[in-house]
Amino acid sequence: MPDREIDTTGPDAPIETEGTAELIASDRVEGTSVYGLDHKKVGHVHNFMVNKRTGQVAHVIVSDSGLFGLGSSRYLVVPWQDLTYEPELGGYVSHISKDMMDQSGRMSAEDAEMQIW
Repeated sequence: MPDREIDTTGPDAPIETEGTAELIASDRVEGTSVYGLDHKKVGHVHNFMVNKRTGQVAHVIVSDSGLFGLGSSRYLVVPWQDLTYEPELGGYVSHISKDMMDQSGRMSAEDAEMQIW
C-alpha cells in the first residue's frame, strides 16, 4: 500500500493528491484550526475561494461552529495573506479574534462571501 493517496483516474496517472512540504491538498486545508495572535483558537477554515483566472487563493471563510459546536455558527472572510501556518499549533494564525467573530461574523457562509474588506 502506498504512503500517499494516489489518483489513478487521470490520463497521466499516478497523480499525488496528499501534497508536499510546500503544497497541501485543498481538503486538508478545510477544517484546519485558526488561531488569533494570542494563539487562542477562534475557529476553523470552513472553505477558501480561488480566483478562477489566476489560480491564487483569494481568501478563506473562517467559521466558529457556534458555542461548543452548538447554536448558530458565525462566518468571517479573511484574506489568505493574513494567515500564517504555525506547525506547533497545527493550524493558521491570523489577526482575527473571538470578538471579531462575534461582532463581524455573518450567520451564513453565503453572507460572509458578500462581506467586503
